[in-house]
Amino acid sequence: MPPQKDEKLGRGLLRMLEEINALIPKAQAEDLENLKKTRAELLDRIGTLVDANLDSASREYREATNGLNGASAAIQRAIAGIESVAKAVAAIAKALELIAKLTPA
Repeated sequence: MPPQKDEKLGRGLLRMLEEINALIPKAQAEDLENLKKTRAELLDRIGTLVDANLDSASREYREATNGLNGASAAIQRAIAGIESVAKAVAAIAKALELIAKLTPA
């Protein structure tokens, strides 16, 4: 998806991540390792940017972090076949509700 006319940095970073993920299956072996390293660096920078701009002491931040950790655990249990995918999807939805409280409407 091409960038939107007035795309902000956060949306641009996420768009680039999606594009890199889409490019990985098309990459030749000699490019694959570099592409994966680039994706890892992009993810690290996105995480750093988020962490630097949110108040980690706020209740909403702690709740969102806990929700994200719970969703991640549910995803891992679903991948392992211990829990249903539906439970993981519900945990993800709950985490997104908590994350939404940190972002402007």
